[in-house]
Amino acid sequence: MGKFGAIGAIVLTVLAVSAPAGAEEAAGNWTGRLPSGFKVRLRIDKAATGYNGVLINPSNMETTLESVASDGTQLSFAVEKLGLRYDGAWDETGKGWRGDLVFQGSHPLLLQRAVPESTPPRVRKRPQEDAIASGPRPYVEREVVFRNGATGIDLAGALSLPESPGPFPAVVLVSGTGPNTRDEEVDGHKVFTVLADALARRGLAVLRYDKRGVGGSGGVYRDATTADFATDAAAAVRFLKARPDIDPLRVGVLGHSEGGVIAPLVAAADPEVAFIVMMAAPAIRGDRLFVAQSAKVARLYGAPEAYVAGRQALDRDLYAAVLAAPTAEAARAGAKAIIVRGVESKLVDPGEAEGLAKSITSPWQRHFLGHDPAPVLRGLKTPVLAVYGGLDAQVPAADNVSVAREVLKGGRDASVVELPGLNHLLQRAETGSPQEYAEIDETISPQALDLMASWIVDRIRKGDAPAAR
Repeated sequence: MGKFGAIGAIVLTVLAVSAPAGAEEAAGNWTGRLPSGFKVRLRIDKAATGYNGVLINPSNMETTLESVASDGTQLSFAVEKLGLRYDGAWDETGKGWRGDLVFQGSHPLLLQRAVPESTPPRVRKRPQEDAIASGPRPYVEREVVFRNGATGIDLAGALSLPESPGPFPAVVLVSGTGPNTRDEEVDGHKVFTVLADALARRGLAVLRYDKRGVGGSGGVYRDATTADFATDAAAAVRFLKARPDIDPLRVGVLGHSEGGVIAPLVAAADPEVAFIVMMAAPAIRGDRLFVAQSAKVARLYGAPEAYVAGRQALDRDLYAAVLAAPTAEAARAGAKAIIVRGVESKLVDPGEAEGLAKSITSPWQRHFLGHDPAPVLRGLKTPVLAVYGGLDAQVPAADNVSVAREVLKGGRDASVVELPGLNHLLQRAETGSPQEYAEIDETISPQALDLMASWIVDRIRKGDAPAAR
């Protein structure tokens, strides 16, 4: 899932405008880490009238530093409208500025000099993807195009077919939130490339596709809701069932994140879907998910509990207003009033506020806020595997696992598994923070890959396809 409203004003990267380097000790590039582990970067340049700078949040929105000052022994900067300031003194032992970053609480921060040329960027390794690229692969991959007959949209994708004789059992991969291609690329990782390879090596045909309006697919992405994307996934299932090299009674759906919300919708509408796998998928309503998600991520970035509680209350009011509004225009007007309140109470970054009312009232957002996966899951007869990472910050296990177990307990064949130490991508992680995704070499934990592939193969061998019911 991709909504991080609570962290827009918390996670900080500090830069300054270019100017000739001065002789003061403060001039240069500085780095430090908050107790949460998030990295802060600061570059200070001497201007004709002192110092200046720019604050940049994770959405790349810029806020001008209202003051930057140093006399060679003390360093301070501030953004009064955010209630943010830093005061530090030169620490010869630590070779840096040691002080406190104050923002909705006080956070110790040591800023040490960083010389770019001596610290080249880390070369990211993707061993799983490299192994797939180098081969050999016991399957072939073909470009395919299929049509969503309900909308007339053509969707482009890749179909992996084992080299052994068919017809094959098959899996449709459905990606999470965002304009994803067939590879579901997240922070330098090709999640679906790795997943499709693992499944194809177990004798399964695998179809992954570009979302509508993305890559080679037609349609318009920005106007679509989760329900619309579900019709695309259903079209993918029908396309596979019609192929002579696919066993129509053994076609299932695996969805990641929002894709794991879509998979049950497809199975509920088509009882002949053989199985579904929900990979890090929400089991609670969208508005509850976003509140839990924002709180989890904010805490990982060191936000104090007072801020987290205040922002949770504000977000609940915001989502309730959006859901209660009869039209998008009314929703936007109600959202703007609540956001103004949030800015005044310093719970919402003014930079974030500019686009928040528009994004929170988009067709996708309004639909997702009100969608509750639980009733759909409760009514399923299809075999279900739901896999969660214990460190997931985007779909927190603490809020979703118990609900998934409760609503699926009446199913004929349902398993809910929480894997400790894994994040939203099911990578082995330290904290589960989204900031870690790119830094981790692993794309998906082999443990998670084996669990999902083995479960699917086991369901097929047991005859749990609809023909056996």
